[in-house]
Amino acid sequence: MEVTFKVYRKEPGTQTQPGRSDYKIELGKDATVLDGLLKIRDELDGTLAFRASCMRGYCGDCTIRANGKSCFACTTRVSSLTQKSPEITVDPVRNMPVIKDLVSDWDTFLWNKIDRIHPWLEPPGTAANGETIIPDSVMADIRKAMSCYYCGLCDEGCTVLPVDFGFMGPAALTKAYRFVFDPRDTATRERFKYIEESKGLWDCVHCFEASEHCPRGIAPTERIMALRDKAFELGIQNPRAARHHYSFADSIKKSGVLDEGKLAVESEGLTNIRGLVRLLPTAARALRRGKAPIPYIHHKSPGAPQIRRIIEKAEEKHR
Repeated sequence: MEVTFKVYRKEPGTQTQPGRSDYKIELGKDATVLDGLLKIRDELDGTLAFRASCMRGYCGDCTIRANGKSCFACTTRVSSLTQKSPEITVDPVRNMPVIKDLVSDWDTFLWNKIDRIHPWLEPPGTAANGETIIPDSVMADIRKAMSCYYCGLCDEGCTVLPVDFGFMGPAALTKAYRFVFDPRDTATRERFKYIEESKGLWDCVHCFEASEHCPRGIAPTERIMALRDKAFELGIQNPRAARHHYSFADSIKKSGVLDEGKLAVESEGLTNIRGLVRLLPTAARALRRGKAPIPYIHHKSPGAPQIRRIIEKAEEKHR
């Protein structure tokens, strides 16, 4: 079958704007997108740059976007993309700085962030026989998290990274989960100091897009939520996150609805002048859009008493 690949092109070290190159090629009915890219490079344009490794869908090295959908080039059939049109647009994945064509900067996008969480096990003293044996039932969940091969699709789908590229991201936080919940690790509290930093654990908006994009069913969003529960269990070490949590809970308990103005101020800390000053541009935008009327009055929910009783009952259960 004849297919036209419309491939994203970017030349490094130049001021030229990224564009597209069109390649018309013949492919077999079972050909993959990677087969097409390889044919273009080998027969039509040796300057085309892309990544691939295992060619079996195991490594995630060839992650791209084909017709606007993130996928592995090596397992995505051309026939699945050409049912309506013989054209396929091929782009690098979102949220990742591009070096050349379909080759992206994985260090900035992923590996540097994983390095921040100290991705190695800190085991207790070695047993006399040199082994630390953990029941398989205990390790089953950890082993699932360990099956991640860092394809980047969870970060590609993340809704925070387009707004704040410095966010640690679901892949790095899933890596943190792997060590935090490993019963052999002795550096849990120390590790939380890193993942609770600004742009870390508490910046996830739990939209569940990371879990939707994961091809391994690892559920990164659920693991981030589990890390938060663990942080509560250990005592939140990030003061700003702790203030945010207690202000949020107190607001709902008292009025049944969130007092967003009070939450913003109390999260920064009433004595943190610098933090409060940083809120002024946000407050100004809110005023312009009618989100923070003057005078600001927070109204209680009609169901506030019932909500308060629910919260108090939950608090009693967890004491």
